[in-house]
Amino acid sequence: MQCYIKLWLTFRSSGYLPTVAIFIPELDIAAIDSKYNVRPFKQAEPSAVTGYNTVELEALDFSQYKDGLEGYESRKRLASSLEKSISTYGFFNITNWGFPSEDLEKLKSYSQAILDLPQEEKLQFLSGAMKTDLEDRSKSLGAERGHGFKPRGYWTINNGVQDSIEFYNFRDILHDGPFFIEKKYPEVAQAHLPEFASYYRYLHFNVLRRLLNLCDIILQLPEGYLWENHFKVWKGDLKMNSGSGVARLMHYLAMPVEDEEKTGGTWLRGHSDSGAFTFITSQPILSLQIRDYYTGEWKYVGHKPDSLIVNIGDAMEFLTGGYFKSSIHRVVAPPDDQRQFKRLVMIYFNNLALNTIADPTSLNSPKLRSLGFNKPEEWDTITQFQWDDEKSRLYGAKKINSKPGDEPELVKLFGRNHERWHQAEGDLRLEKLSLASV
Repeated sequence: MQCYIKLWLTFRSSGYLPTVAIFIPELDIAAIDSKYNVRPFKQAEPSAVTGYNTVELEALDFSQYKDGLEGYESRKRLASSLEKSISTYGFFNITNWGFPSEDLEKLKSYSQAILDLPQEEKLQFLSGAMKTDLEDRSKSLGAERGHGFKPRGYWTINNGVQDSIEFYNFRDILHDGPFFIEKKYPEVAQAHLPEFASYYRYLHFNVLRRLLNLCDIILQLPEGYLWENHFKVWKGDLKMNSGSGVARLMHYLAMPVEDEEKTGGTWLRGHSDSGAFTFITSQPILSLQIRDYYTGEWKYVGHKPDSLIVNIGDAMEFLTGGYFKSSIHRVVAPPDDQRQFKRLVMIYFNNLALNTIADPTSLNSPKLRSLGFNKPEEWDTITQFQWDDEKSRLYGAKKINSKPGDEPELVKLFGRNHERWHQAEGDLRLEKLSLASV
């Protein structure tokens, strides 16, 4: 009979999540770490190459976030800094967000060990089919949303070229019990489930919740509104009412020279994320680009050590009637002096509760009304689930990603383009906005 132990996870900073229990098999962690060569992950040094076109993202310093009535002015200042970013570029940094850096480094070492598993072992834990065009979507969520490994070459990314990316997804990581624990895991992943759960739950229950309060201030809603109505986790509810997300460990492998030439150096084609917010660990390899809101140019995102890079997804754009912008971003080949290093990131793709109507009609935001952001007539009334489900079927599909150039073939879904290719409005009305009326 398998023996189970109870591990109690507590967060070291003053987070919102109460102590939770996770049950895992009793394992010899040291032996497993030795078996899978768990070792410190070696980050790249900053590139010495100069002249790259970069964008300086707004950085939210969460050490300035103060709870309670006495902290309202500090939260209002943070919301003011956030507003321009989320209504233009859709990207920003969060610094001093409270998770211990030494624990994050350990998670990177475990992630490296998981992603370095032999191919034959990875094939036992696939999150979908070997290629997106082979998925039976009536039975499978696909590699984008399924639990387990996405194999290299799953997507067509540009000009007929297949991707060189591998990742491992955790699903239902916000829940205790069988939903999370009793899934099939590689041995080294199972050995460190408590640490991964601690990190991703900290993002959801602490970082996301504070971020949502700032969004409430921007939208002139009572603080806690977005959390309570669209992101709160309901115990045991994995269907429609509960906030959710997919936790991902991801690395980029070197692309064959001939393929890189065909894609113009693009490793992951420009796209927007289907969910609400995406949280990415910042790393020094110069490779992530966002499409400039004002000019349409591609610009590199620089590295801020120990920070999170956060971007807005389609769901928040829809919920705000287009005021928050779901930014197009891509990954390109790094400078030559960083090519020998592996680009490894830990990502949290956060969703609205899946039954949320993805437009502003129920939000009742005074800010959106005053600015004239309403549900466009051409938008069908849909839920987060419908958008996530339909869009995930298209990413990497050969029929829309075989042509060269920046943009895939755009597909209309529910009256919306499946990718959000934005340009600034002619009058740049954002420049006229402020939080003075809040």
